[in-house]
Amino acid sequence: WGGWWFWDPVENVSLIPWLAGAALLHSVAVTATRNALRAWTVMLAVIGFSMSMVGTFIVRSGLLTSVHSFAVDPERGTFLLVLMAIYIGGALTLFALRAGSVAEGKKFALLSREGALVINNLLLTTILALVLLGTLYPIVAEAMGEKISVGPPYYNRVAGPLALILCLVMVAGPLLGWRKDDGKKLWSRLPLAIFAGAAVLFALILFGGKVGILPLLGMTVAGVVAVASLAPLWGRNLRRTPLPTWGMVIAHFGVAVCLAGMGAESAFIKERLVAAAPGDVIKVGDFAVKFVGVKPVAGPNFTSIEGALVATTSGGQSFTMRPEARTFPGLMGTAPTETNEAALLTRPGGQLYAVLGQPVTSDDGTADRYQIRLWWKPLVWWIWLGGGLIALGAALSMLGRAQLLGIWRARRRRKSEERFAP
Repeated sequence: WGGWWFWDPVENVSLIPWLAGAALLHSVAVTATRNALRAWTVMLAVIGFSMSMVGTFIVRSGLLTSVHSFAVDPERGTFLLVLMAIYIGGALTLFALRAGSVAEGKKFALLSREGALVINNLLLTTILALVLLGTLYPIVAEAMGEKISVGPPYYNRVAGPLALILCLVMVAGPLLGWRKDDGKKLWSRLPLAIFAGAAVLFALILFGGKVGILPLLGMTVAGVVAVASLAPLWGRNLRRTPLPTWGMVIAHFGVAVCLAGMGAESAFIKERLVAAAPGDVIKVGDFAVKFVGVKPVAGPNFTSIEGALVATTSGGQSFTMRPEARTFPGLMGTAPTETNEAALLTRPGGQLYAVLGQPVTSDDGTADRYQIRLWWKPLVWWIWLGGGLIALGAALSMLGRAQLLGIWRARRRRKSEERFAP
């Protein structure tokens, strides 16, 4: 369907443990490298698992209405609620009893890599709390006799700016030294990244037309992050660069790619909804889409009306798209189910989506036109590309940590053997 995020309750409860997990991974880096943030790292682990349980409970219990809810069962919800009380309550109780015995660890200055990771953690957990509040507030309001919905305007206003600030902190963090650093040195490492962001901003203002403030800032920050994410590799022997460093660079670059895709799609999306007859041509973006006609299709467990569209680019290239309107027969007396199968055309500049809607009948009762909805979403596939880069970076980091752990164990074993050798 071309969407990538709607702030649906089920989407939110999948995002919340991801935020906790992202904060945990960065906090673990501080604990492993500098032996600091011990208690906070344990607390993030508890929060991450707890939010996973809360998300499962919300999705399966039917507390919130969502198009993504599945296998809703109040009895299963009660079981999950009891399980949550045992697991989450037990974990928090153990943490409260033992947190005082956890050593503080080594101290560090605010302007340091540890300090940047702490700010990273605070921003991630703040976004987590705001998203959780917006997701659960309708439940609380309904219990008090008032029905209210919390939608994208709330989340965009409260989470969007914090996410951009988080990306800027991500720019500075890898360029800072451990324990303590100098602000002048940090500033000297950023000119190229700042120039890239300024160039993107200037180009958007000059050629982008009317762009919303959040997409404008998002694409600008994406330019800064993209260049700054490569800075840890400057002046290094790339063949000898540790895998965890490569993982960090690729993952952070993936965040920039995602951010650019989100900003471009939000700023430059084009949509058309028309009632077209065979032979009509619809303009959307740089495409001229001709509606050829429809034909009936019999599937294994459905019947459908398949449309034929020919999308022609400004360069003269033509592509055939075949959206469908499907009907699944009802079982055991239930009503038939109607669905739409969108057609998708992926190009370097973005993706074109086509959906075939209901027929439009004329005065004599014949269906001579059909509702057709078209979306042109520039660079939307960059969001998935960025997600793939983030996953690749995570895999390289884990592989690198495993290698380092193996080397450390081998050295300890060798020293032990040398110590007790006859």
